[in-house]
Amino acid sequence: MNDRRRLFPAPAIHLAAAVLLSVWFAAYGTDYLTSYAHTKDESIYISGNWVKDDAGWRYFNQWNSKYPAGQWIEYQGNSYYFMDNGYMATGWRYLNGHWYYFNPEEGRTEGAMVTGWIRDNHYNATFYTNQIGIMVTGWHKVDGSWYYFNPGHDGVVGQMAVSRVVDGSYVNADGKMNEEK
Repeated sequence: MNDRRRLFPAPAIHLAAAVLLSVWFAAYGTDYLTSYAHTKDESIYISGNWVKDDAGWRYFNQWNSKYPAGQWIEYQGNSYYFMDNGYMATGWRYLNGHWYYFNPEEGRTEGAMVTGWIRDNHYNATFYTNQIGIMVTGWHKVDGSWYYFNPGHDGVVGQMAVSRVVDGSYVNADGKMNEEK
């Protein structure tokens, strides 16, 4: 019989997987399994060293002796994206059909994906990214209030509207829709 399923019956595979997971959790815990990027399937977990040169930051992954390029990575609870050239993304980046914001400020979280409210001084505007880092557009309810973020037909995509009427509703200087009747 050339049936490969007979060589590794399902219960043996499940047992082997359970043993491997037990060894992993004992050695590394669950911290390495949490993904904060837009999807877990698109993230890798790294161990190695940060390297800075004149062009920016890269990360040498000691697990495979390479620099991540064109991919998301997870490092110490933050999500990072490394461009095709292997350098860490900062600022606004359009990836796979969505806008993401990566901390451009030097320091410990430089390059980390930002979620929530973003005040961008370059645009002199406020933006919002959802819990998986994607910039929102149109009407969105945030912390119990409605806000409008430019869908890009006229002006800067994702910019929060302030002190104006949108779709018949007034948004104040803080961007909140006036819900009084």
